[in-house]
Amino acid sequence: MYAESAPVNARQPALPARLPVAAALLWFGALIASAAPWFGELDPVALITSFWAFDAEDYASVLAHYSWAPRVAMAMLIGCGLGLAGAVTQQILGNPLASPTTLGVEAGGQFGITVTTLFFPGLLAFSPDLAAVAGGLLAIGLVLALTWRLGFSPVTVILAGLVITFFLGAMNMAFLLLKGEWLGNLFIWGAGSLVQNNWHPFVELWPRVTVLGGLMLLLMRPLQVLQLGQTSASALGAKVGLIRMLALLLVVLMTATVVSRVGVVAFVGLAAPVLARLLGARTLAARLLWSSLLGGGLLLLADTLAHWASTWGDGSLVPTGTTTALIGGPIILLALQGFKNTHHMPGQEANPGAFLPERRPMMTRVGVLALLVVITTVVSMGWSPGLEGWNWTGMSHWDDAWVWRGPRLLAAVLAGMALGLAGTLIQRMTGNAMASPEMLGISGGAAVVMVLIVLSGADIGRAGQLGGATLGAAAALGLLILLARKHNFAGNQLLLGGLALYVFMDAGLRLVMASGGAVASQLLNWMYGSTWLVSENEALALLALILLIAATLLMVVRPLTILPLGETSARALGLPVARMRLALLLLAALLTASATVVIGPLSFVGLIAPHLARVLGQHTVGRQLIVAALAGGLLLGLADYLSRIVIYPNQLPAGLLAALVGGVYFLWGLSRHGRA
Repeated sequence: MYAESAPVNARQPALPARLPVAAALLWFGALIASAAPWFGELDPVALITSFWAFDAEDYASVLAHYSWAPRVAMAMLIGCGLGLAGAVTQQILGNPLASPTTLGVEAGGQFGITVTTLFFPGLLAFSPDLAAVAGGLLAIGLVLALTWRLGFSPVTVILAGLVITFFLGAMNMAFLLLKGEWLGNLFIWGAGSLVQNNWHPFVELWPRVTVLGGLMLLLMRPLQVLQLGQTSASALGAKVGLIRMLALLLVVLMTATVVSRVGVVAFVGLAAPVLARLLGARTLAARLLWSSLLGGGLLLLADTLAHWASTWGDGSLVPTGTTTALIGGPIILLALQGFKNTHHMPGQEANPGAFLPERRPMMTRVGVLALLVVITTVVSMGWSPGLEGWNWTGMSHWDDAWVWRGPRLLAAVLAGMALGLAGTLIQRMTGNAMASPEMLGISGGAAVVMVLIVLSGADIGRAGQLGGATLGAAAALGLLILLARKHNFAGNQLLLGGLALYVFMDAGLRLVMASGGAVASQLLNWMYGSTWLVSENEALALLALILLIAATLLMVVRPLTILPLGETSARALGLPVARMRLALLLLAALLTASATVVIGPLSFVGLIAPHLARVLGQHTVGRQLIVAALAGGLLLGLADYLSRIVIYPNQLPAGLLAALVGGVYFLWGLSRHGRA
């Protein structure tokens, strides 16, 4: 007789009690907080019945039925839909920090509606969903096209999604600055608001969300197979590509449908699945269920906080997108503590090939770039439009033209050089060719302080603004150091920590967009790199700082050469890895902050310049630093000149032009990287 075999434990992982308890507490707390302002006017029974009936003789009952109840229902419906979409996105990509927001779907939906509003307004009357879906498909299509050859590396996908978000955001901002009279209300909507005055939007939306959610659940079995990795799933007969395409299409449809109704309600699709994982949801079915429930509770809580802030403030609207971003940021920070797989999906190659152009002599490239910088300076100072048309300003009159053109040009070139150096430091230090100063959140720290200063109405002058922005950058750096210290300042943790800081900057930007007015316009101009506020003293101070830091960089060439070899090899060669990473991070942050406080936080120069240096054949550290600095200076100097003349007598922010050009370059450069 054969020995009786031990029974196989086929039970599913036990569901931790804290998960349903936390979800129940979240829903209960959000509902009580939302209903609290009504307790003095309606009894609890009347408040509950306001969801389906009202007393026509009681104004409070009518108001609750047509305003409060549909707003609560909309928050719960949209939160559940976005939570489910986020969980499906994370399962598709095997990436616990993926979401419709970090993949650019929400920014794409807003871009689609912006373009349609300007050029095809009749289509919006037919269906706003079509424009939002088209924009969402464009965004996620770009992200997937750029990263699928790289194995959908989690960090790569997130960074690609953020760059697409930045790029589409820059496009949206360009339209806003050029056509503000047509798009002002659109951007107030885009900040995310759940304010309702009847049940019609909810009645129209709930069948669509329900159908799309049901279709996502039908894909649960195929999605489970993806956990085995692409190779194993394909060996079992699963059509991995088709499954991903269908699931992502449903995610885009769900997200774009929501965006077209209430604007960008940021980070619910990221925060809810992350919170479900943290609370113990292990199986796919559990993650889908509890992500949906937690998403509904989180969005209701965020909307309640936004309503309270609007009521307690000066009466101006605080968008729900702001409070969801503020809630999502801490949840990302919690997720980072246990985020291990930063390199590849199961079954994928960990080290994709890199695009490495042929090495070329440095002096020729340096000479050409320096000559182009000089030509840009001469043209910018001498050839420009005026009241009587285009004219040439002779060098004998440059002392008069310097007051208007010189400081901003000098500051732009120096800021470009600083960002080129900072980008090279960060890419070398992290070993990630897609890293940039913008991604570390240091620019975001300066931006958040500027937002607070402007919104508070404090008149502290230009020097006070620059000082506050510097303190904000330093605070962001300190927080980033605390986040990455546990991981010895490893590259991927730094970048993901920067993502969390970007969340808070996003909240500030949405608050500014919703506030409107001249103050918001001025601040948004700075956000996207306006150089016309720069004084001569600021430009000269930046020159002294850049020269000082450039001299310091001579001492870090060897560490930057060794660090890409890996932590083990670097230690074997006697390099104190953690201390050196911290020192490099400090230098990169100082360079970034010095540029940010002058031209604003949002440009792609820190990403583009190091890539241009590689394209020009400079691969050693010292050569890449020199060429990247010159390339960055040339890019922003040229962007400053074009910003003055493209729509003269009006002006565009130089950083905005750089971001648009940089986004196009990024798309091209990453596609080259993927084909290598």
